Amino acid sequence: MKITPNVIEQNRIINYNLTLKDTSNIESIEVLSRGDFYHKDTLKYKIQNNTILFSYKMPYLGEFVVKINFTYKESKIVSLYCLDEVMIKLRPLKGDLHMHSIYSDGKTTPFALVLASLGAGMDFISITDHDSYEGSLNAIQKVKQNNIDILVLAGEEVSVGGKKDMAISQGNGHILSINANKSIDNQRKDTNKYEKELQEIVKILKKENIDKNIDPVRYAKNIWVINKIKEVKGISILAHPNWVYRDGKYHLHQAFYKEMLKSSHLDGVEVFGEEKIKEHNNMTHLTALQTKNKHKYLAPFANSDAHDSDHEIGDRFTVLFVKDKSTSSIIEAMKEGRTCAIFKRENYEHQFIGKDELAQYVYFLIKEYYPKHSTMKSRLAKLYIDQLINGENFDKKINIVKKKLEDYTNDFFNSYVR
Repeated sequence: MKITPNVIEQNRIINYNLTLKDTSNIESIEVLSRGDFYHKDTLKYKIQNNTILFSYKMPYLGEFVVKINFTYKESKIVSLYCLDEVMIKLRPLKGDLHMHSIYSDGKTTPFALVLASLGAGMDFISITDHDSYEGSLNAIQKVKQNNIDILVLAGEEVSVGGKKDMAISQGNGHILSINANKSIDNQRKDTNKYEKELQEIVKILKKENIDKNIDPVRYAKNIWVINKIKEVKGISILAHPNWVYRDGKYHLHQAFYKEMLKSSHLDGVEVFGEEKIKEHNNMTHLTALQTKNKHKYLAPFANSDAHDSDHEIGDRFTVLFVKDKSTSSIIEAMKEGRTCAIFKRENYEHQFIGKDELAQYVYFLIKEYYPKHSTMKSRLAKLYIDQLINGENFDKKINIVKKKLEDYTNDFFNSYVR
């Protein structure tokens, strides 16, 4: 059973096509809202060539079902989703903004990570090598050269305390720099300038009412990194804040973590990171700060932190809601908090962290949209790999799959009437 469209606008009359193999013995068709327990309507419809045609205006937001009742067999249902006039104009993109290549401690090339990510259904990614900008630039260049259908953003995972933080825990943690126009680590190479800028930040911190457990000299390094990311037009995302390092301590001082959530200029925070790190356990504190105390909303992100092309890519990812498939729209969505973090759990339902209305919508998309989307993305990745291995031009096959994915997406989201 197939119905189009699957996502519609509230209080707007929509014409639906519902295809069934057997349209005989239909007793009635009903629509029920899952958001409003008592809402149920019986629909008027007609049948043409095994396609059921009907029109309906949904008054409630959220998920609803169309239920086909038969005379001699069990009913069938199909799930749909109703959005407001703002969300209906946005499209979901699936991505991963934290992974490592041979340019730092990863085991494979940036381009291998790109193709593996496409195979896992990603629409966008960022290669974020430790204190290195080059891996992401290499990936961007390779994608452009080979005309790969995925958006790659420049990236870097900045060790706040410097590269020595990778050898011993200093309490400063890591911050992802996404889509900046230059490396953050390179800006520390002028040590005199760097130390002077740190001292200026320390002076400001000593005047502010920060936690008494915070050493302003050490904490200033976090603020310096965030400020530098902003200066070079990047997005700052706090990486794995609950990572317990090899010495048994948190890699990021937890007082620093809480202070950054309250008072810094971070754009987001990883809530699902490496599998061993249960970041979401600390989301209670984050939620309290952002709702009860009215602090700035920090967009939640889920990333693989992959160190190989077969290392957990696809197990954690972020869905953004964008105006179009472009880097500028992705950045805008991050800044405006239109993100939902997802942790794919084996034999369990996925876990979601995001604004309630986004998380509910993503739950629907994971069930109804992404299985076919991911299958076609995986097919694309295989075609690109075959093309590269065999040295043959597979453009015709690639374009067929891309067109099928475009048509599927347009049908699903009713794009033709926009």
